[in-house]
Amino acid sequence: MNKLLCLFAFIAASSQISAQTGFTALKIIPEYPKQSSKLSFEYNKNYSSLIKQPTLNVVVYQFTEKGIKVLEPVITKKGTIYSGSIILDSNTNCIAFGFSSGEEKDMNGSKGYILPVYNKNNQPVDGYYVWASTLHNGYGEYLFGLPNDADKGLAVLDEGLKQNPLLKNNIGFFSSYLNALSRAKKKEAAPFIAKEMEDFEVKGNLNEAGYNTLIQWYNRDKRKAKADSLTLAMKAAFPEGDWKKNEAGTNFNKEKDLAKKAILFQEYVAKYPTTEANKFIVENFKSQMALAYGKAKDFKSYYEWSKELPKGTVARNNNSLAWAMAEADENLEEAKKMAAEATSYTKSEMLNPTEKKPDGSTTKQWEDQRKSSYGMFGDTYAFILYKLGDYKTAYPIAKEAATINKFKDAEYNERYAMLAEKAIPTAEAKKLIEQFVKDGVATAKTKEALKNVYIKEKSSDNGFDAYLSELEADAKNKKREEIAKSILNEVSPKFSLKDFEGKTVSLDDLKGKVVVVDFWATWCGPCIASMPAMNKTLAKYKDNENVMFLFVDTWETVENKLQNAKDFMTKKSYPFYVLMDNDDKMVADFKVSGIPTKFVIDKEGKIRFKSVGFGGNDDALVDELTTMIELAGK
Repeated sequence: MNKLLCLFAFIAASSQISAQTGFTALKIIPEYPKQSSKLSFEYNKNYSSLIKQPTLNVVVYQFTEKGIKVLEPVITKKGTIYSGSIILDSNTNCIAFGFSSGEEKDMNGSKGYILPVYNKNNQPVDGYYVWASTLHNGYGEYLFGLPNDADKGLAVLDEGLKQNPLLKNNIGFFSSYLNALSRAKKKEAAPFIAKEMEDFEVKGNLNEAGYNTLIQWYNRDKRKAKADSLTLAMKAAFPEGDWKKNEAGTNFNKEKDLAKKAILFQEYVAKYPTTEANKFIVENFKSQMALAYGKAKDFKSYYEWSKELPKGTVARNNNSLAWAMAEADENLEEAKKMAAEATSYTKSEMLNPTEKKPDGSTTKQWEDQRKSSYGMFGDTYAFILYKLGDYKTAYPIAKEAATINKFKDAEYNERYAMLAEKAIPTAEAKKLIEQFVKDGVATAKTKEALKNVYIKEKSSDNGFDAYLSELEADAKNKKREEIAKSILNEVSPKFSLKDFEGKTVSLDDLKGKVVVVDFWATWCGPCIASMPAMNKTLAKYKDNENVMFLFVDTWETVENKLQNAKDFMTKKSYPFYVLMDNDDKMVADFKVSGIPTKFVIDKEGKIRFKSVGFGGNDDALVDELTTMIELAGK
């Protein structure tokens, strides 16, 4: 797998963002672009951070009332100037440009290339402000690498209110404003948010969306009585409102009994017939039913519920069930059938897609997504064939999956190595697996496969450990050099959180120790997947008083966050020292945009390393953190 991640009231005038943004490297024609019109642009790389790059990639993002639309305009190059044009949609509110060369991106000094679409009076259209704020609050980082900046996210909304104070009456703007206020000012924002909610409610004439926003924020503020009161008022005002449909959906999602779940589904579609607006919800419910029957090993019902689902959804469900059965070593023939169908479909889509390119993806991203799906599903299929002993059929499939991932994914390499050991000559298999070890992309099972071919060649395992250590040495040295180059020198944000027993722990308390901070959540799959490796790393340092591991539970939405985290750790039996980031303040202070994210802080309180996501290789994560801890300790 690739690295996974499981997205105030007073700002100084100097920090506000003018809607009429000027750029040094980018020129826009006309100066005030309008909806349903042509927009031309010129980008001079001589005035940008990409000045030394020979080629550039240009992507334009249109943000509309319906969502995002990615455009890849035809570019004309004349010297250092890259020019092109696009046609803006009739509902475009905001535009952003992405200029890059390989992995290097021009972020316009962390401000990005974000500009409004204007109305006939040359004022930004109302929808611009929410989109621009969203881009500064994390979405821009996801799309084109724009650094998170909560202050800018709030400032652009304040700029909108200066232009049009009535924007606060718009529930979409109001909700974004509360969120931006919370992110920028954190705890200081609480009284201002409370006053804003009171004022919004006092205006009266609340629609259902307005009620829902207030209910959400009162629950977030732990004012349950107030939230419950508004819920009753909303239901009385809108007896057949969306809340009723949402409630029916929630009841369906919660139900575990399959017979009862099926009845709830039939009741839902009878009351809310499938339309273009809700077809994805209905498809999701059908998919849930299919998967539930599949997990219950009622395959006849699984296939029956799958009949009307999109082929892509069926392929994903097939792969999910097939992988689970392979890991459990059960129903392998059924798993083989499912995996074969999923692999065949995704290979066909990779080569000759029948599905439309998503509006939010570039052509390359779409191609990569299709390749990734085929690689993932092919890997599952190869694993099942390996379990069934059909090594010759499985080998080329595993090879293709590993190749798609450029042999950088240790899990895919693992299946490839295990099959190479069985399906190809010993000398060839040995050379192949050796390279994985040398490159640092070998799991424990990959090394086990290498040991097997070593024994076949030598008729003994004598000398294997020394041989393996020699192979690993180059990879470890290379990785150490890469990690050393990534060393940071940033003062760590201060924090003060409580542990399971109510004891407060602060960064100041830990001065003189190397501190490893791991941001995680009980719902985060990649976080949970990384925990065995974190447990191994913790065990390495259990007797070292100069190293402290803090597992910070954050971004939880359950009512009792403390009990939820305690129950999770009890179930998993991990000896982790957990701190509770109940108001998500610490995760915001560290500017985390996705979890798991780990920081290594040195003895003086400076952040030295940051590791985002989990690549699926336990040994690699242990080695990575070990190196970071050692370097930070110096």
